[in-house]
Amino acid sequence: MTRLVVEHRYQGTDNEILTVVTVFEPGINKEQIKKMNRFTKKINTLIPCGNRYDWKRSG
Repeated sequence: MTRLVVEHRYQGTDNEILTVVTVFEPGINKEQIKKMNRFTKKINTLIPCGNRYDWKRSG
């Protein structure tokens, strides 16, 4: 089953820009992710490839 990956930027308390990457469990869809985090712009997909996962980048 595929997993969705969300990436967004966050400014920490020390004003440093951080990249936050969240990997969701299989079964969640893009609409559910967008409801949880309305600032999410980039959603990528991890596809199972044997014993590992490979990227399928969205446009």
